[in-house]
Amino acid sequence: MLKILLATILLAAGSCEMLQAKPSDWSEKERQLWRSYIVMSTIDTVQTFNLIECQANRTCNAHEANPILGPRPSKGDVIALKVVGNSIIYKMLDTMPEDREFALKLMNAMQAIVITNNGLYIYKRF
Repeated sequence: MLKILLATILLAAGSCEMLQAKPSDWSEKERQLWRSYIVMSTIDTVQTFNLIECQANRTCNAHEANPILGPRPSKGDVIALKVVGNSIIYKMLDTMPEDREFALKLMNAMQAIVITNNGLYIYKRF
């Protein structure tokens, strides 16, 4: 399941406008920052799926820290949040060209902290 999700997202990145960012309106740097954010968001999704599977097997006491998802989300909840959330983020970025690069750098930094924290937590727990 995780391999299918990852492959679908990465393949879609080449054809989906939202994942590509508008080539005519966004600078090359902004497009690269967006793609980096999407990759890190995918990593976060895979980490959350691993947590869900761990919870289902009752082999760990770990819980999801995202208050929107709650401590025991479903995979459907995670996908829905990612699709809706990233769609809203993209639309917001698309309407603010003067602040887009700064916002993308901030988003990448925050996403990097999230996946690093997830990785450290997983490493400590298992």
